[in-house]
Amino acid sequence: MKQWITFIVGFLSFLFVSLLLITIIFGNKPYSDTEKQAIKRVESEKLLEEVDRAYVYMNETTSVTIIGSDSKGKLKAVFVPAGKGEMEVLNLEGKVTAKEARQIALEEMDVKEILHTKLGLESEGPVWEVAFVNKEDRLNYVYVMAEDGKWWKRILNL
Repeated sequence: MKQWITFIVGFLSFLFVSLLLITIIFGNKPYSDTEKQAIKRVESEKLLEEVDRAYVYMNETTSVTIIGSDSKGKLKAVFVPAGKGEMEVLNLEGKVTAKEARQIALEEMDVKEILHTKLGLESEGPVWEVAFVNKEDRLNYVYVMAEDGKWWKRILNL
């Protein structure tokens, strides 16, 4: 009887881990496919020579932000809208960096953990989105303008 219980517990544990891995892999697939398509589009139009990172940024519309360097070695960000919309290019030299945006956003906050820092395009222009959890385990978003480092918007204590 003890062997049956051990077998059933082992089988259910294996099944749980397998289902968890399958869910993670297939749940992330739409994001990774969108990023890959956006990178191909940027490379085909020769906007960037080398891609450092790419991620999906969501506001009213979904877009992919691709950060890399052009043929002259200048750091740039390309905002690729979902679908066939027009891409926008931002020269990042002289702009607020991700590290600076985190410092600006978090200087008055009680931060427990930073979740991410993403560059995205909003109606006001390019912004850094800094997401973090505060000491009370509440989710917070702070948006800092990439041009001058001023606060654009705060969404606190979700």
